[in-house]
Amino acid sequence: MDKFITPIFVSVINQINKNKMKNSAIKLNAITKLINDGGKATFANVIAEVSQKQLKRGNPLKDSLITKVVNYNMLLNANYQNMVNNQRLREEKKADFVAKPNWFVKENDSFNGSIVAKKSDTTSKYLFFACNNAKTTKYLVNGIDATKEQIETIKEFRPKTTKAVNQGLDNDIVVRTIKLEGIKEIKCGTKLIFG
Repeated sequence: MDKFITPIFVSVINQINKNKMKNSAIKLNAITKLINDGGKATFANVIAEVSQKQLKRGNPLKDSLITKVVNYNMLLNANYQNMVNNQRLREEKKADFVAKPNWFVKENDSFNGSIVAKKSDTTSKYLFFACNNAKTTKYLVNGIDATKEQIETIKEFRPKTTKAVNQGLDNDIVVRTIKLEGIKEIKCGTKLIFG
């Protein structure tokens, strides 16, 4: 009996994976077109489910998958080095900042593109942006809405944010990357909603 079930099961898993890859490609194409990746700088709003980092020691949720839904207001297609140097000028400092190589490569435009891929796995796609503000709308523990007690634990054990030291700014330029697969909704002139 098992020798008949196993091939069927493997076939179903393979089909699910093919559908996920097809849906990822459709999402990547839709987002790339919407934001005009590599075009002029533009503002956007994104709602995404992202991983919430947690300190492990003493954390009762250390073995749980903690995610959060965040509403981001952002600037896309902007060159990071130029943003920092422009801010340095506003703060009456020398515009001599040089951005260092990162863990990602830009997909469509090496100067100001917002679609990036992990260097070690170019199939992993991310949205790179300057974050104007971010508001967490909910936390999830293993895919289920967190209870009030769990939210308190999550907040207690999240790492402290640190100031950017390389920029030499009083008011840091905050940049983020989020996995494209986690994007639920993006609005950049037109709104796209992903199921």
